[in-house]
Amino acid sequence: MALTDAQRAYSLIRERVITTKMKPGAVIEEAALMAELGLGRTPIREALKLLESERLVVVSPRRGMFVADVTLTDLREIEEIRLELDTLCVRLAVERITPVQLVELHRLVTELRQIDGDYSQEELLNLDRRFHALLREACHNRLLEDECRMLFNLSLRIWHLFINRLEAEDLGEEAFVEILAAVEAKDPMRADKVMRAHILKFGESIKRYL
Repeated sequence: MALTDAQRAYSLIRERVITTKMKPGAVIEEAALMAELGLGRTPIREALKLLESERLVVVSPRRGMFVADVTLTDLREIEEIRLELDTLCVRLAVERITPVQLVELHRLVTELRQIDGDYSQEELLNLDRRFHALLREACHNRLLEDECRMLFNLSLRIWHLFINRLEAEDLGEEAFVEILAAVEAKDPMRADKVMRAHILKFGESIKRYL
């Protein structure tokens, strides 16, 4: 099914915000987005309204619209919620993952193991993004998937903000090798423990730079 103009606007603007091409705190100008994306004012406004509900955009009365800023408080609050929801997600994924999804998880782990010193932080972040997206799908709970996606996007924006300072070990990608092992062992609590450590490592790494 083809995307509507509003869906296209949402996807394109969200990606710019998440990857910090639109910097935290930056003024959002509808006319500039219309020209850049080749879309009308109505779909742009619909997209921005949805992004506001996802805490990626902030509307300030009489001042205008801005890309949401990033603070240490944001990091703490995101971490607190992800420690509960992402761990629930991975426990359900262990129990509900389909054979096709398990094959994809194996493929991503193989791709991770093949990464050597010749990599970019963008490539690692993209791999991390694909891992989390697969685990969200594998939980087979649409409401939980939506919430985890929103929180992950907030986290991903923080990663991108510091992408040039991060080391490979900061990303903690080895967690997904362990999650695959937990899935194959049908051990949801093992997966929970690994995901919890993965999220905490994210917070510890970022706090060095905030």
